[in-house]
Amino acid sequence: MRYRLAAAWAVAGSAVAALALSAPSVAHHSFSSEFDATRPVAVEGNITKVRIVNPHGWLFLDVKNPDGSKTNWGFEFGSPAALKARALNREELKVGSKIKISGYRARNTGPYGYAQTAELSDGRTFKVGGAPDAPVARAAR
Repeated sequence: MRYRLAAAWAVAGSAVAALALSAPSVAHHSFSSEFDATRPVAVEGNITKVRIVNPHGWLFLDVKNPDGSKTNWGFEFGSPAALKARALNREELKVGSKIKISGYRARNTGPYGYAQTAELSDGRTFKVGGAPDAPVARAAR
């Protein structure tokens, strides 16, 4: 009888461990660990790639530099659910269309940032940032 009870506990413990290991991780980076709130940025360009994926969406756009060359910028957005709640979807973010992004530069100083707002070519503006510890962007245009 003791053997059966020990075996049942072992099976139950294995099942609980398997469930715990298969659960999604809740660890998450903070805004300030990757982005610099003292470096606001506002850019305008044409969308080259859109990734609406968990846990964050990403949007890439070609931005024209003063010398005429282009730099491909990448901006982290909020989650797909947050974008959907704001009625912003993949159809609104077509490759090739113009967009203005306001947000904050990445700490690595590359052409990356965290987007707070996105203004489409038709003038509609969407709040796209979802980091709870991100300040409100106040970049000059």
